[in-house]
Amino acid sequence: MTRTTRRYLSVLLPLMTLTWIVFKYYYPFADFFVDSYTYIEAAANRSSISVRPIGYSLFLRFIHMLSVSDTFLVTVQYGLVQCSCLCLFFFLVRHGCLAGWARLVVAAFLVVDPLVYYTSNFVSSDAIFLALSLFWLTLLLQLLRRPTWGALVLQWVLLGLIFYTRYVALFYPAVAALTFFVVKRDLWYKLTAIAGSIAIVTAGALYTQRLTNEQTGTPVFSAFSGWQLANNAIQIYPWLPPDTTGMPSPDSYVLARYVSTWFDQSGAALKKTAPVATTFYMWDPGSPLHQYFDAYRVRHSSIPQRTDTAEPAYFIAWNRVSPVFIEYGHFLIARHPVAFSRYYLWPSAQSFFLSPLGELAVYNEGKEEVDTVAQNWFYYRSRKPRVRSATIQSRLLAPFPWLFLGLNGAFLVMGILLLVRRRLIERQGNAPPGRYPFFITCLQLVTGYFLANGGFNIFASPSVFRYQVLPLILLFAFTVSGIDLFFVSYYPTNDKKNQVP
Repeated sequence: MTRTTRRYLSVLLPLMTLTWIVFKYYYPFADFFVDSYTYIEAAANRSSISVRPIGYSLFLRFIHMLSVSDTFLVTVQYGLVQCSCLCLFFFLVRHGCLAGWARLVVAAFLVVDPLVYYTSNFVSSDAIFLALSLFWLTLLLQLLRRPTWGALVLQWVLLGLIFYTRYVALFYPAVAALTFFVVKRDLWYKLTAIAGSIAIVTAGALYTQRLTNEQTGTPVFSAFSGWQLANNAIQIYPWLPPDTTGMPSPDSYVLARYVSTWFDQSGAALKKTAPVATTFYMWDPGSPLHQYFDAYRVRHSSIPQRTDTAEPAYFIAWNRVSPVFIEYGHFLIARHPVAFSRYYLWPSAQSFFLSPLGELAVYNEGKEEVDTVAQNWFYYRSRKPRVRSATIQSRLLAPFPWLFLGLNGAFLVMGILLLVRRRLIERQGNAPPGRYPFFITCLQLVTGYFLANGGFNIFASPSVFRYQVLPLILLFAFTVSGIDLFFVSYYPTNDKKNQVP
């Protein structure tokens, strides 16, 4: 550990501890929303599959063996998130990507960023996904500097943990491949690294599919994805006339009839507002997807319960309709790609770059009580959690969606300027300053992550702001570092004071 690292830790760790204590004074209980109860129920029932990835439920079970306190849980989550942030920070400092005033700005941001505190206080996979992803991305950056076999194996382990925490990790092997294409190692190392990353995620998906087939009779990897795909696809209606012709199967035809009838009745009202990407059709009991689902349950009333939990047949039916939703969603998108882009992808892109606060806007979704499953899991005396203010967070966090939008623009401009500056220096016959080339390489990797993350999320689901906490941290750190590099530290005369400490 260098003297610089010790100096920063001696200041940052006490500050982070103090601010977390103050935060928990105002929010003595953990924060809950609908996903929280799904995770807790899966943990309590010791389920091997669930509506969402099972990784966070396994994490809840592990923490529960150590302590039943919700404060202990969210404190562990906070500690993991801040450790991952510090790992990224010290990597950038150690390799000269953060220097001078930029160090102080990024360090201050890590302490005062309220999103880290609110995210950590959720009983949700968000904090663990954020921490694991930052550890993983920092490790990829380290592999650019020193591509060892030990670091590669650790990258695979982290990739597996991320996948079981959130299926957005499906695109992570593509980001890893960008790293391994440019590392200075032999071809065998590169091919093994890429193939191993793909194999980790593929094996996880196949194993989950096998478990789902065994317990529900449906060989799907993620039933949630089927519901989501159908939800996204039918948002071309009512802007197009619904049709039932040319369906790929009788089941898809039946679903198309429900969709057509629903939009024939509701389409006129929807057309009065602009198209908005929404998950309404996944969750509203009156939506055409739920009408088909309810009819399926009636037709198959003999569906047995899962054998490993007390969960009712609802979950099995929820999985069994998913292949029909996948088939129908793919068919609609392939038939109407332009309409899908216009009425779903474009509104989804708008929600991605300027996301609503969603669950972050109000404590406990504005409810005065938590569900019984949470009370039992954390041994609460009452179902009513105490909080100093349930709504102040909406005012505190209101500027952050705009900050995220602004940072995307600043990152783009900064990246272009740095690349142009580098080419001008090289054309003049000079070598770029010492920290310049490596920072550009890091910037290219992070840009690859941003592009893959944006494309995946825009297609997969309308965004809420808790999905943007990780990109915002990366955008802030690399934008500030890039600005410092361009305006202050790219001159050879300034290079000496910015050497790696």
